[in-house]
Amino acid sequence: MNANILELVQYITWLATEREEVLSPIRLVKFLYLADLYNARRNKGRTLTGWPWKFVHYGPFCVEALKEIDEAVNRGMIEAISYESRFDDEPHFLYKYESEQDPTMASTLPIYVIGPLQGAIKKWGGDTFALLDHVYFETEPMKNVHPGDTLDFTSAKEPEPHEEIQVKRLSRRKIKKGKELIERIKESQKECFVAEPEQIYDESYFEALNYLNDEGLELKVEGKAKIEDSVEELD
Repeated sequence: MNANILELVQYITWLATEREEVLSPIRLVKFLYLADLYNARRNKGRTLTGWPWKFVHYGPFCVEALKEIDEAVNRGMIEAISYESRFDDEPHFLYKYESEQDPTMASTLPIYVIGPLQGAIKKWGGDTFALLDHVYFETEPMKNVHPGDTLDFTSAKEPEPHEEIQVKRLSRRKIKKGKELIERIKESQKECFVAEPEQIYDESYFEALNYLNDEGLELKVEGKAKIEDSVEELD
């Protein structure tokens, strides 16, 4: 058994335990796959484990992963919690990390693996179905493959960064003026009783929005409101 891979199994289990999650075998296997993927994205397809991942059993899978998980349990690196399934009489286990000492790999894995792996476990540590959807439909080695195919990690690449949204910064004067406009609108409408539920969007409302969007329009507080089934002009 590869000591580094056993430590990787331990590290992933520890990350989940830190978030008060226990891992089923299928989730632990998929997180091992993701660790390989994150490493391959920065290293021209080279994975951490070197395993021959194939498209079987809900997406990426390899028997080596289950063997390493069992060995980690046998060596006391992680703990297996047995439970009964209502579907069969076979033994079933969930995995957690019991030691108070941080695993060795917590300080040796590169940040480009640790960062996304932590994010993945935070997002899917307790959600098997969403995790399966992600690895099946959204990871590069699973693109254009068929059941039984060996996965090619040379296709792994960093996802495109999200386009940064530029937020317009308003001056203090403009923020103050905008608040005054909104207060004047409130004052003009606070005496209005609306017989039927509806929103009042008059010219004053839109002029206030335009002002905050740098249109700089002059505000005239006027509009129409329904008062006891009658319409009255507000000056």
